[in-house]
Amino acid sequence: MSEVVKGFFVLATCIAYTLKVFSLRMNNVAVLQLFNELHDADFRPNGSEEQTIFGAASSLSRLIYKYYGITSLTALLLVLLVQFVIDSTQLPLATYNPFSEDFGTFGYYFMYWYQSVALSLTCFLNISYDSLCCSMFIFVKCQLDILALRLQRLGHNCDETDEMQLQLQLKHCIEYYMRIVQLSADIDTLVYKPISAQIFCSILVLTANFYAMSLLSDENLVFLKFFIYQSCMLMQVFILCYFAGEIAQRSSELPHELYRSNWVSWRRCNRRLMLMFMQRLDTPIRIRTLNASHAFDLALFSSLVTVKMQVVMAKTNQEEHDKITESFYKYQVLYFKILALWQLHPNATRLQRWLHQLRFGIFFGLVATMLLFFAIRVVANIDQIRVIIEVFFMFATEVSCMGKLLNIRLRQQEHEYLRNEMHSSDLRFRCPRELRAFEDGAKMAINVRNYYGLMSLLAASLIMLTQLFSDSSSLPLSMYEPCNVTTSSCFYGLYVYQLLTEFPTCWLNIAYDSMSQALLNFVRAHLVVLSMRLESLGAAQTPQDDDRIALELRDCCIYYARIVRLKDLVNGFIRIPFSVQLICSILVLVSNFYAMSTNAGETYYIIMMASYQFVMLMQIFIICYAANEVTYQSSLLGHALYKSEWITWNKTNRKMVLLMMLRFDSPLHVHTIDYNKSFSLPTFAAV
Repeated sequence: MSEVVKGFFVLATCIAYTLKVFSLRMNNVAVLQLFNELHDADFRPNGSEEQTIFGAASSLSRLIYKYYGITSLTALLLVLLVQFVIDSTQLPLATYNPFSEDFGTFGYYFMYWYQSVALSLTCFLNISYDSLCCSMFIFVKCQLDILALRLQRLGHNCDETDEMQLQLQLKHCIEYYMRIVQLSADIDTLVYKPISAQIFCSILVLTANFYAMSLLSDENLVFLKFFIYQSCMLMQVFILCYFAGEIAQRSSELPHELYRSNWVSWRRCNRRLMLMFMQRLDTPIRIRTLNASHAFDLALFSSLVTVKMQVVMAKTNQEEHDKITESFYKYQVLYFKILALWQLHPNATRLQRWLHQLRFGIFFGLVATMLLFFAIRVVANIDQIRVIIEVFFMFATEVSCMGKLLNIRLRQQEHEYLRNEMHSSDLRFRCPRELRAFEDGAKMAINVRNYYGLMSLLAASLIMLTQLFSDSSSLPLSMYEPCNVTTSSCFYGLYVYQLLTEFPTCWLNIAYDSMSQALLNFVRAHLVVLSMRLESLGAAQTPQDDDRIALELRDCCIYYARIVRLKDLVNGFIRIPFSVQLICSILVLVSNFYAMSTNAGETYYIIMMASYQFVMLMQIFIICYAANEVTYQSSLLGHALYKSEWITWNKTNRKMVLLMMLRFDSPLHVHTIDYNKSFSLPTFAAV
């Protein structure tokens, strides 16, 4: 265990380093565009006070880079040199060594040089990347300070005859705030994945290191290295969390800064504009992690716990839309049809209907018989906890599978209506940008399906096939045996029966779970498209523009209503089966942890249970994560509408905007059987 802990902190650091390298490599064009955006004229300070704020932010950025770099390099030198001076018989890092570890040999010096170079490159990249992120956060906070100063000055140097000038200043502040929000979003898009990975790895390293320091307190050199590395890790997480938290803190103070202006002497039209501005300022700017819910935003140290396309005609759009939409569920529905769970075509022949019923009867009979054998085994050994646990993990899985089977079969018409709704022309994309949003959603759904399917089949194979080679005297699954398994005919007959039941059941879980997350990704893609349409609502220079915007707002309202209805249909597909799945998974996880603790010496059993445990957690995670993304994306609609050119619209359109923003304040949730609970990442964390 001590060797694992010694090497773990290096492994986690390398993972975070690799993700940063890939992120920079894949987004280098976007990073250069971001740097160009920082030099935009809108972000330049005006006046001596703003110059002072800008200069202080620049000095702070250089100071952070300097001290963080010095601290990291000091830790690097201590890790590399202290080991050589005090104990030259060991390498600085606990890694696999393909050469001889004897001091003075070629293998020793080569590995020492290799570790020094690799760790140095990692250190320099971490210094550069982390300080760059902090500098960008400081830049955004500096712009918020400048905006706060401009808000305070509004109206103080204007008399009653300068109301038009005041209105122009107020609109300029609104546009300036929009640019800051957009800048924050651009920075967020580039850094949230690497920083999230860094935070995750840092949490694991800190936990492992605290444990290691408690075990290795008698090894002074190792304890010193862990302590130094721990200090740098804490500082690394702190500076990222602190300056991201400063953005949220400063943006939350903007309404107060606006209130400190001389608004009491303004005219009614300017005060109304100010009121709408203050409503938007009530939502602070946050730098999010992979979990986009507010509870997991990067805040002060609590964060620890254009592909070119041609414009096509409407018919081609519909064909492309149908093709992309079908990719969300194509193979899952095909498997449901093979098992006779999906609704037959209305023009199916009598023979096709008879075969449909026969396939369903065979599969239902196999699963029901398996459940019966599990139940008999439990009842017959009710006083033997070990036997019950051996049966229970597959018994609960078959129960949840039976729930999914019956849900699809009994609600065929509703599910077919859901599929037809997905192909509705009202949900069709309108431009290449929207098409890319659908393609991204489909790509994510397909990747999750393939990875989840691979892991599930691997776990099923470990359970069903490995048993035949490791212990051919017992069946892979513990159940009631209606005949004597010591005879080869009975043993192979029951073994084939378990294979014929377990693998189709596994495929059903893969199909249903992957289709559920794909449907949620489909809803999320539509919310992203709606955000795009709201943001792209242009300015109104003429009365005809106001009429056009009124029609576009009406279309957006209708589109949102269709998305809500689509979400409700998807919720109906998921709600009952996955509520049962959630309950069964919790029971299985608890029983499996108990079983693994009582069978610590059986390597095969531990590997089998660990793989099954991982798939069970992944099964819950993919649904909770996809549902959480739907909730988060719907919560951004109000912000997307605010980013439009609404300050140029007439009074009627602005009233409609206000009503829409009031509706967008209530995000969409994917509910469980208990409507007070919903599928989300906090729900997964509670498991």
